[in-house]
Amino acid sequence: MRYVLAAFAVVLSTLLVPIGITATWLSLRVDRTEAYVDTVAPLAEDPELRDALAEEVADAAIATLEGNVPLGLLPDGVDNVVRRSTTDVIESDDFPEFWRQANADAHQEFLAIVHDRGDTVVADGYVIVDLQPLLDDVLTDFAAEFGIPANLVPSTPLPLPVVRESRLEEARGAYQVLDGLALWVPLLWAGLVALAVLAAPGIRGRLRAGAACAVGVAIGGGLVLLLTSPVTDAVVEQVEPQKQDLARLVIEVVVANLDNTALTAVIGGLVVGGVLLVGSLVGGRRVPAGHP
Repeated sequence: MRYVLAAFAVVLSTLLVPIGITATWLSLRVDRTEAYVDTVAPLAEDPELRDALAEEVADAAIATLEGNVPLGLLPDGVDNVVRRSTTDVIESDDFPEFWRQANADAHQEFLAIVHDRGDTVVADGYVIVDLQPLLDDVLTDFAAEFGIPANLVPSTPLPLPVVRESRLEEARGAYQVLDGLALWVPLLWAGLVALAVLAAPGIRGRLRAGAACAVGVAIGGGLVLLLTSPVTDAVVEQVEPQKQDLARLVIEVVVANLDNTALTAVIGGLVVGGVLLVGSLVGGRRVPAGHP
């Protein structure tokens, strides 16, 4: 009976591991604006992100100019001039602070939806990172350089979609449950581990029960690692095709923290499990009669 109870506790503790890892990551990294912004802030120095944003902003600026400014007022090689100006804006010292604030605003919009704070959810809308300030800077610099009247270069929205609002609304219940489990799942897991160890008979049995729980941590961490990639792909596929590369950069850097936690669980679980298993084997050796 004690073996059955110990085995039951080991299985349950293993099942809780991926839930605990994900819930803790969600609570500490995703559900807190400051932590989220700190996670995505290093992207401001990422050349891939800067190049992608520069192309996005430059294309929008060129379209705005060509759609509003008479051709006679535009300089030759307007594309090159705009792209140079866009690069200057993206490479400026102000860009990292813009990136932090834009993501903070997007995260507040995200929290309003998942916590049902009364914001209206648009069926085909997205939580966005607003790139309009960058576009405005490029257009203002361009107009000033070439003497183009300000009324001919109107401020134009330029959203970077991150995740569809309707999907967040659908996932609201699961999100809130998972967020609420961040404290209780680790405590329940610890209780089950203690039960497994105490229920197992003898020192060897208890060491092996502890080893099994540790291996369960590794298994749970491995399951999280296996699922993060397809889940990330599923989220990115909800974004407009032409914006998916940019959205993936943002989403992947957030999920990378979850992957790191899961990988730590895998390595730590295997190491601790191996040590405990070896300890159970060493501790179980008997000295033959007659030997000192």
